[in-house]
Amino acid sequence: MAEASTQTIHDVVCGFCGLGCDDLTVEVEGRAVRVRGEACPEAVRLFTRLDVDDRPVSVAGDPASLDEAIEAARRILSEARAPLIGGLGTDMAGAGALVDLAVRFGGVLDHYASDGLFRNYAAAQRTGWLAATLAEVRNRCDVLLVVGEDPSAIWGRLFERFFPADPLFAGKPRKVVFLGGAPGEKAKVQLGGADVSHIATSDPVAVLEALGGFTAGRVPPGTSFGGVAVEALAALADKLRTAHYAVVTWNAATLDDGDLVAERATALVDTLNVTTRAGVFPLGGRDNLIGVNQLMLWRLGYPLRTAVRGQQSVHDGALYATQAALGDADVLVWVSAFRPEPPPEFAGKLIALAHPETVFEREPDVLIPVGTPGVDHAGTVFRMDSIVSLPLGALRVATLPSVAEAVRRIAEG
Repeated sequence: MAEASTQTIHDVVCGFCGLGCDDLTVEVEGRAVRVRGEACPEAVRLFTRLDVDDRPVSVAGDPASLDEAIEAARRILSEARAPLIGGLGTDMAGAGALVDLAVRFGGVLDHYASDGLFRNYAAAQRTGWLAATLAEVRNRCDVLLVVGEDPSAIWGRLFERFFPADPLFAGKPRKVVFLGGAPGEKAKVQLGGADVSHIATSDPVAVLEALGGFTAGRVPPGTSFGGVAVEALAALADKLRTAHYAVVTWNAATLDDGDLVAERATALVDTLNVTTRAGVFPLGGRDNLIGVNQLMLWRLGYPLRTAVRGQQSVHDGALYATQAALGDADVLVWVSAFRPEPPPEFAGKLIALAHPETVFEREPDVLIPVGTPGVDHAGTVFRMDSIVSLPLGALRVATLPSVAEAVRRIAEG
């Protein structure tokens, strides 16, 4: 048998973390896939595929045909009282099919990574906000305030995308202030041309609130806030006031008071915009979280954490969060095509449309291994700033169904 030739594909789009890097180089040999050149560890791990047989479809733990699994899933959903359609790690076509599934059988819809999104929503609903896009951060931001832990541990190329090597800021080093955790080595390397400083605090909410007062010209009473001396806060406020375009960024999912951080950051940006230009850049969006949420808004008029019953949709950000909804659910439809994300612990019926490498604590009642968007089949996802949709291409011949294909067969039978 002749050995498979190796194909090198350039400018591959990565749809895993929401940052939307579109410059990856990937080698494909037969069904094996591997990343070459510049890429973050997350992309390397999730793009990598071996040339091995696919995991089989199963029903009640026994191998089955796809037709048998589709029929079993349809039967379980037909008898369900309160389904939860969770995970939702899929591309736009898959998300559309899952909304159709909810319309057909009823159910709550929530993405496994939505906690940070709804902490940000809590702030945006109360005050609104002025959000920057990735392009605005790249091209205009001269002072960046990073709240919380160093985000490059999750988004490996974040600062490279924020501040690429370009002539726009030649001779004018940008200023980056880490408020909370210190920058790691990866961040320091990517920010090598910037003026980087660190202000340690375990209470970023208190610091941001006091900082808002300083930027407005008020001196709050006290000698320190969140463990940060007023002198340091005054100096930081001066940096922000004199910036041409300041940006505040944070990851609400990793902050205990993520909603309050978002609210204080938004208030700070509002104050700065009286005299200069500033914006917020909330981090998030893994596994097409933003795209699925956008599609829900278009189709149902509500975001994630919405229950569909008959011809009605009801949204409740607390009641229909995955962990809360599991308390009432009798069937969990778990969807995770981008990564082997296991479902939460659940005692009811489990239908899994899952990455073939997923490890389950117990065998699903129905398991349909599905292809990964951007590896096994083409698709579309949204970038974390919700502005740009990204086309994902197929890297190898698909032998597993996409989420959209499998779900449509369940819903249309």
